[in-house]
Amino acid sequence: MKMIEADFEQALALDAANRERALAIESFIVEAPAGAGKTELLTQRFLKLLQTVQSPEEIIAITFTNKAASEMRARILDSLLLAATGVPPDAPHKQITYALGQQALQRSAALQWHLLESPARLRIYTIDSLCANLARQMPLLSRFGTQPAVTEDAWVYYREAAGLALQTMDEDSLGEPVRRVLRYMDNDQARLESLLMSMLAKREQWLHLSQGKDHNQAQHALIYLIETELQAALTALPARLQQSLMPIARYAASQLPPEHALNTLLDWQTPLTASIEDLHSWRALTELLLTSSGGLRKRLDKNMGLAATDEAKPYKEALTDILSGLAQHSNSEPSLARIRLLPDADGEDDAIIQALSQLLNIAAAQLWLCFQAQNEVDFVEISQRAFQALQEGDEATELAMRLDYRIQHLLVDEFQDTSPMQIDLLKALTRGWQPGDGRTLFAVGDPMQSIYRFRKANVGLFLNAALHGIGDIALTPLKLWRNNRSCPPVVAWINQTFQGMLPASDAPQQGAIAYRPFVATRAEATGAGVFVHPLITRVSSEDEEPADIRHLEAEQIIRIIQQTRADKPNATIAVLVRARKHLHALVTEMRRNHAELSFQAVEIEELANRQIVQDLLTLTHALHQRADRVHWLALMRAPWCGLTLADMHALIGQDGQRSVLSLLSDDHILARLSADGQTRARHVREVMQSALQWRGRTTVSRWVHNTWLRLGGTNCLWNESDVQDVQAFFARIAALEQHGQFNPQALADDVQKLYAAPDAKADASLQFMTIHKSKGLEFDTVILPGLDGSNPPDDAKLVIWEEVPMDDGHTELVAAPFVPTVLKRHHFYQ
Repeated sequence: MKMIEADFEQALALDAANRERALAIESFIVEAPAGAGKTELLTQRFLKLLQTVQSPEEIIAITFTNKAASEMRARILDSLLLAATGVPPDAPHKQITYALGQQALQRSAALQWHLLESPARLRIYTIDSLCANLARQMPLLSRFGTQPAVTEDAWVYYREAAGLALQTMDEDSLGEPVRRVLRYMDNDQARLESLLMSMLAKREQWLHLSQGKDHNQAQHALIYLIETELQAALTALPARLQQSLMPIARYAASQLPPEHALNTLLDWQTPLTASIEDLHSWRALTELLLTSSGGLRKRLDKNMGLAATDEAKPYKEALTDILSGLAQHSNSEPSLARIRLLPDADGEDDAIIQALSQLLNIAAAQLWLCFQAQNEVDFVEISQRAFQALQEGDEATELAMRLDYRIQHLLVDEFQDTSPMQIDLLKALTRGWQPGDGRTLFAVGDPMQSIYRFRKANVGLFLNAALHGIGDIALTPLKLWRNNRSCPPVVAWINQTFQGMLPASDAPQQGAIAYRPFVATRAEATGAGVFVHPLITRVSSEDEEPADIRHLEAEQIIRIIQQTRADKPNATIAVLVRARKHLHALVTEMRRNHAELSFQAVEIEELANRQIVQDLLTLTHALHQRADRVHWLALMRAPWCGLTLADMHALIGQDGQRSVLSLLSDDHILARLSADGQTRARHVREVMQSALQWRGRTTVSRWVHNTWLRLGGTNCLWNESDVQDVQAFFARIAALEQHGQFNPQALADDVQKLYAAPDAKADASLQFMTIHKSKGLEFDTVILPGLDGSNPPDDAKLVIWEEVPMDDGHTELVAAPFVPTVLKRHHFYQ
């Protein structure tokens, strides 16, 4: 629905009233759209709360990134410093912050807090740092004992734990679930180990769920989800409309063979309900109404029991009218199409889910032993142990009871990104709080920016918190309307476009949210707006190859960048993508033909795709396997040698059996090469023969590094980022060695997970990044390529657990197993 001027004024008035209300000493959950100034609101709230506590440590603010925590801390300190100057700012909202800052300083002076001299007393944490702080306070309750080191890259531990878990297959007590899962996976042990590693990295999402035993609860939750979908279909096809469909369906079914799906409706007499008992009939009905691709039928023929006969004509006309009516309602088609995706609630997968759960718990236990052996853990372990330090079963621990008296107020930023585990952490921190006792929980976020579903951050958690609160705390919902960041044409386009794309109403159970319009407050800017640049390619004949659309897209983006810089030299530009692969063609084109356009690529370019790293991998493989002709030949083509193709052919063309090193050692064969080629080949031969004599006498990282230096690797570095990439490569070798897991293939796999350093000389005026990385940032021009592409597939998981928010606010659990390729080929999984 388009907002008119009166709506704007009313929304802005409500926005101002809600901002003022948000400073009351009560518990709130605030919906704040992008650019609403929520950091300023959090700052004001923090300053207001400082006036009510006995010490600043009684207030805890939680964010999700170090950058956000630093920004909030800096904003609060800047506000206090400005208040200390006694010079009020001009902006009205800054005047509110200024006044609150002065009152906070007065409180600080009265109670001798010395906030300006001791800013560390402001407790502003990320989730990870808060958990680490909690775990340190009670080492015995957290099961740590002495505080371990924290690693940001724990893949070597995940690999070791996954391997140890699979080795238990020969044990009597633990082996059965491992053997069962391997049979299910068609004995693909490498794939299973990879999936286990991936699951261990995200175990905070499933470990507490994998230990559940109540299969009846899972069945109940699954039926609830299915019947929720059937209710949506029933809304699209009420009993009155079904009465009109019954004779059509019965006739069509009578014209088809007994095995056809429509045969279920041969005796259809009573309207279908939203009960799971009618699921099979609903599926049959979708065959009558929908095409194989899920769209409403436009063509009715004999394949669906309605041939071109006089007898079938009235049924076809009636069905055409019904289909036309359904097409008038945007929700009808997707509601019916989703029925085809609904599973049977028959418990068929319960046994394999249980086996997978047991295997995952074995792997998690092995991981804990690996951590203990090295006295080092990952951030996930810190979070889990912090929760254990707060809660033992359903009872609060000593730490929780102690914190109960010390924490008076909690503020949570970006609340739409919270996961179920983090919600449980908030419940543990606020256990025992009573209404009216002066303690408050303040959550702020934008549910329309809930884009971390892969981390279990479900927008349904935000919606349920607004409806039912968190734990024993009721949260009063408030909504902000202002957007201070984007220009009016951009906001107007977003409001108009997304209004029809999102559901008409919130659906917490489905993780869906209705669109919330917002109001632009910035002044109009020349040339501002949303512009679509379609790429249309012509193919004149069937034999003609289609154009490389990604290359054409890259050229178009470069033209937009060049034009923007010509019109506005100081403009900041961002190219945002859903998946990193959408930038490959653009990065290649810019590096190849537009070197003058320097850019920063934030975790975009995979380290394994950098030529210098590929050459280092080649060297590592060659040193470890003399008979590996592919890598030895690549070694000879690398920049430190640079043999021509003619010399390469002269070296190996007449002998396909001997190793490359053996051929290099044969002076008669070397004589076939050009003079320049002989010089280059002898240099590599001498370095490699010497290096091979040192195998096993030093660490692998030092061995490969020294060989690379002697080959002249440093002369092949082109820019500063190459140096950082080389350092990252050798750091990976050292890390694998430290845990006794080094081999060339493990190194190659690890490098695939790393990203090349951004161009150190490029400024921030042109940046490439994923949409996830861009949250909270601001640019003058934003370019979104690859909109025609599909979404990147979700990472495969051995088991998918989903916590289902029920109508009364509590959650129940459903689970689904990984489907291996051998079963995907089965027609049931097609």
